[in-house]
Amino acid sequence: MPDVVLEFIRIFVGSCLTLNEYFMNKVIDLSAFALNVNLDDKLFKEGVYNKRIELINIALGWEGATPKNNFIMHNVWKSPTEPSYVVCFGKYGKEYYDIVSAAYKGEPDDQIPDKARKNSNDMKPCVFRDGVIVDSFRGRLDDIFALLEECGRQGLNDVVKVLSVLFLRNALLLDHYVVNGNYCYMPPKELVDYICANVPQHEGIPVEVYIHALDAIGFNEDVKYYTQGKLQKKKGVGRENNMKTYCYAAACVSGYEKWAGFAYKLIRGWGVAPITNKMLAAYLPELNVSYKKSAKRAPKSNSEIITVQESIDHFK
Repeated sequence: MPDVVLEFIRIFVGSCLTLNEYFMNKVIDLSAFALNVNLDDKLFKEGVYNKRIELINIALGWEGATPKNNFIMHNVWKSPTEPSYVVCFGKYGKEYYDIVSAAYKGEPDDQIPDKARKNSNDMKPCVFRDGVIVDSFRGRLDDIFALLEECGRQGLNDVVKVLSVLFLRNALLLDHYVVNGNYCYMPPKELVDYICANVPQHEGIPVEVYIHALDAIGFNEDVKYYTQGKLQKKKGVGRENNMKTYCYAAACVSGYEKWAGFAYKLIRGWGVAPITNKMLAAYLPELNVSYKKSAKRAPKSNSEIITVQESIDHFK
């Protein structure tokens, strides 16, 4: 091959961006993922709730095994790029074994009815690599906050925003489907690729795997709060609380909200601090979401101004 051709190929190949470099240099247009919805709209919320129930029913049909730490595993996602990674659920989770009825204390697990259990639907979300559970993955709130904080520290504010969009979409089940009777989570590839290009790993696993593992934790939150044929509370519990708490933390990292307010709500909320719809509308204007504005209180009538001495005299 002539030297001039070889030189052309060398220059051409050297000038081409890798996929990661492309997404690292790309400015992502979040308005392309606008939701154009009022988050407080009754019909919209009913649609989300009904989809939650549809997905929960899939998990309720999965088999489980006792005694404790004997699982039947149910795979829900396999990495298309790194097929050694699988996200799955083991039935039953640890909360399944928490007994609320003293009458069954000490009984064999298979002799205890579901109605006597605190949480009869709990599962164990897992990440497997080459058939072995990845122990480094925990997916706790502090781990997710650490991911957001590290992105902020590195100046990856766009990544924090993109993660927020994924979290909100997850809370609203916009990327969840039932495919051939199976649970399926398919977040927008452009958003996932953008995050992965900038943050390759977290907690010892690829970030794409991490995103699906967080979804698994959210799904289990929905499932385990489903008892007696309904969600324990119709509003907020489970996945929605988790994902919107991540959004609130992201808004704090990005400087849109204050950590003091987040911390106060986290303490008051027993470990969750879901962002409000009003905050979301301000933090993610690209998504074009609205909310129901509270009616303004009627102004109080003017009070008569009195002196300190008149106040003392009043109580004599």
